[in-house]
Amino acid sequence: MSLSIPLNKRETNTRGALNALRKSGRVPGVLYGRGMDPVLISADEGELRKAAETKGLFQASLDGEQYQVMVRDVQVDPIKLRLLHVDLQRVTMNEPITTEIPLVLSGDATGVKNGGVLDQSLRTVEVRALPDRLPSEVTLDVSQLDIGDSITLTDVVLPDGVKLLTDRETPVASILAPVRGEETEETPQQERESE
Repeated sequence: MSLSIPLNKRETNTRGALNALRKSGRVPGVLYGRGMDPVLISADEGELRKAAETKGLFQASLDGEQYQVMVRDVQVDPIKLRLLHVDLQRVTMNEPITTEIPLVLSGDATGVKNGGVLDQSLRTVEVRALPDRLPSEVTLDVSQLDIGDSITLTDVVLPDGVKLLTDRETPVASILAPVRGEETEETPQQERESE
């Protein structure tokens, strides 16, 4: 939680003002949380991008006040991949929060070594915990999976104080059989032999 980014208040919410902010390298957003009115803010895009990638808590300063915050929502331009808007939620360290965290697969699956393809169908899980107990990611070992095998969240082990909210029967990954090339046409010799 060593990351800290400065926030600036913004007064207007017009399209022109928002575009001017973005052109200057800043991202418009909102800061909200229990016991506070939502505040229109802006932050440096580079610093905000680092914070959004951490998927965890970080410090944000606004008008001399320090807040523990987490990114709740990010809007990204699908073409330029620039951040368009961010929602930051102030968190209280003694109240549990619900959030999604990345699900990372570890290990070299036996089925992949045998020519299969690893298909990951779930990339995040929803958890509930006190902010200082939230893991940055959940790891699931797939090294025992062979072709045709699949794995669910039943095998996930979480730290003490972290509750998994995503259904444990949810499929996470499977090893698919390798795709064979299209069948070759029979040669005239093979056709005669099969008759």
